Amino acid sequence: MPANQAAVGGSCAGPFCELFLSGIGVFAMRYNYDLKFLERKDFKAYKIDAPYLKIKNQVKEIAVYKGGGGLGDLVVSVPFFSHLKRAFPQAKISYMGIIYPKYEKIFKSIPAIDGYIHYERPNRARGLKRYWEFRRNFKGKIDLLIDTQRRWETSFWLKNLKPRYMLSAAFALSDWPIVKLDYKRMHILEQLLVLLARLGVQDFKNLSGGITIPAAYRERAVKFLKIENKEKFVAIIPGCGMNFKNWPAEYFAQLSDMFCDAGFKPIILGSPEQMPLIKDIARRMRNRPILPSVEDADFCADIMNTAALLERCVIAVGNDSGGMHLASFLGAQSATIFGPTTPRKFAPIGNKNLIFYKALPCSPCRFQCKRKIFKECLFSIKPEDVFNSCTNFLEKIDIGQER
Repeated sequence: MPANQAAVGGSCAGPFCELFLSGIGVFAMRYNYDLKFLERKDFKAYKIDAPYLKIKNQVKEIAVYKGGGGLGDLVVSVPFFSHLKRAFPQAKISYMGIIYPKYEKIFKSIPAIDGYIHYERPNRARGLKRYWEFRRNFKGKIDLLIDTQRRWETSFWLKNLKPRYMLSAAFALSDWPIVKLDYKRMHILEQLLVLLARLGVQDFKNLSGGITIPAAYRERAVKFLKIENKEKFVAIIPGCGMNFKNWPAEYFAQLSDMFCDAGFKPIILGSPEQMPLIKDIARRMRNRPILPSVEDADFCADIMNTAALLERCVIAVGNDSGGMHLASFLGAQSATIFGPTTPRKFAPIGNKNLIFYKALPCSPCRFQCKRKIFKECLFSIKPEDVFNSCTNFLEKIDIGQER
């Protein structure tokens, strides 16, 4: 579809995308996953062979190496861990890699994960001493080690831990080889599910849920928001781990004012490090938003409080970020604004999501923008486009629920 052509209805390549509403050159989509790799003859054979059934009784300790511990990485992997737990209900499953302290409570709220193994792969800066100490403690103690990273070097170090069985996305040192797939065109969740499918675990019915928020946090959110009637809260998530993905602050301010004028109550959410950005957006607004991180920094320092706030919102709007993955995973409608990254790979999980994406020829890219119009992919997505699509989307959902 040409970039300057509006669309209502239709589909796009890759994971299934229903083009829902759009402005000129801006796609707003409801997003789902086709898992088409399961239709290949190879994967049908893997299901029949079902290696996991052959090793099930031998596997008591499972370690899943995930590498970095960003919020988005953690949330997107929850369905993978849930299905792994169903396949090996008697095994202890540990997350192996790095979990940042600020996300520990989210990590502990995932029932399918039983433990955490802190592991950093060796490099020149860290040297080998720490690795050999780690190896002494874990050598031969892991029954099934799953390496989700596609790096031969990473697989080499993990293989040297001498697990009974190893399944690796790099597949060079894996006990179960696999056909080569076009990972660049696959969602990050699908890339994880490929590993389970290779073991014969292919009944992927539910790809949402799996994070438990204690009642105390829900009660705290109600008190914080001073909920009296059926207020319609909108979560605005303007920050992310990489600033080059950020939609302009003035656009977030305009969008928040539009929601205020329409009777919604915007809640601008972010980490303590994003406080300057949040204050900047609030200064640009005509109306007064709810600013949890400004009003009570300690409240927002606990990510479970943020999660409980997200549960109270009718929709969350933000950049491609871990916060948007969390909002979608908790069941909120979400509207994610993509610029240099691609929704094909990083869209939130679920079927209640709007995706705004200017599919420029240079997309996806990383840190340096080479366009004549700087960050055209982000600046071309206007606040009015996002607002109109969000409100129309919410109206359609309300109509569907009434029926």
